[in-house]
Amino acid sequence: MPTLDRQPEALMDELLNALPNGWGCSPDYAPGDPSAEWYDQDMRERVRAARPQGVHLRPGEEIVHEWRLIFSREESDRTIDGAYVGVLRGPGGAHQFFAHYQNVDVDPAGVFRRWSDHAPARGIAHWLQQTARATDTYLIERALVEERQDPLQGSSWPPGLSVLVLDTETTGTDTDQDRVAELAWLLADPTPRQWRSYLINPGASMPADAYAVNGIDDSLLHAEGGSPAQTLEHALEAIAEHLRQGAVLVVANPAFDLELLDAECRRHSLRPLATRVGVERLQAIDPIRIHQRLFGVRKGHSTIPALTERYVAGGPIGSHTALGDCHATLHILAGLLRQEEERIVRRVTLDDACRTRTHMSGSLPRLAPHHLLALSRS
Repeated sequence: MPTLDRQPEALMDELLNALPNGWGCSPDYAPGDPSAEWYDQDMRERVRAARPQGVHLRPGEEIVHEWRLIFSREESDRTIDGAYVGVLRGPGGAHQFFAHYQNVDVDPAGVFRRWSDHAPARGIAHWLQQTARATDTYLIERALVEERQDPLQGSSWPPGLSVLVLDTETTGTDTDQDRVAELAWLLADPTPRQWRSYLINPGASMPADAYAVNGIDDSLLHAEGGSPAQTLEHALEAIAEHLRQGAVLVVANPAFDLELLDAECRRHSLRPLATRVGVERLQAIDPIRIHQRLFGVRKGHSTIPALTERYVAGGPIGSHTALGDCHATLHILAGLLRQEEERIVRRVTLDDACRTRTHMSGSLPRLAPHHLLALSRS
């Protein structure tokens, strides 16, 4: 039967190298003696909330308490508390690794078991990634429901402005070759009104570097992903209907998402989004580009996580899922308008004056969608 054939230090190295983005091991990596009193006391305190894993034990199994680790997410108060990872000793002395999800409010997994000699590091890393993704989806859905009753914005939001935020998760960054694996949209004014998220099985493998970012792997796509043609047709028609009714498109870095969607439409002989809306070319508000036009382009300062740190109270919200990024982009836009309304209008007015060689005069006009679209153009 399988046996535990790795020393704790070697397995810790393997686990840390396999962890998804944003995960860390606590306490500090490779304590000199895992059985030391301070370490044991710290672990007992940390796993107290995870005691329910005991109810998942099978007859004859026991937890090897001197062999356990805590893994946690950055900003764990906003996603999940973490995972208690350790060793189970079964009847006859065989060993399994187990991972138990700590958050008692969202506990779909119970104990995840994996034989100790069957790639335990990759198995645990995969479990953490999938659990984080499922939990973030739950928390984003809950936040959106709550925000229906709690508007994000006061007077700075242009009256009557309804926006549709769109985001994709993909197999890579090549708009000609890579594929859409997840598509989400969020309708808001600015209070969220409707939203949808679609998993799409593109028929292409998810590369390891993309999986480390978006948490989508081939097994998830095969189990839950819809066919590309049918899913994209349904999603794009729903998006187009809202845009035809007057919603303004909002996309963080629209050149990538919209070009990739156009490529998918060509691949599957579908009508492109612009044609469905009835326009020659789609225009989109891009909060990232607006920020860059106001403050310049600085490497690492124009990503969704960086801008949530700047414009959203409390910092990052949600994880790198399509719906999570829609939610974050909406909050970035609301914060940008709240903090920089006058600067946005002044910049567009100045650009117009320079272009027409006239002088700025009088009071500034009220913030309007055309100001945002003007600053979003490259």
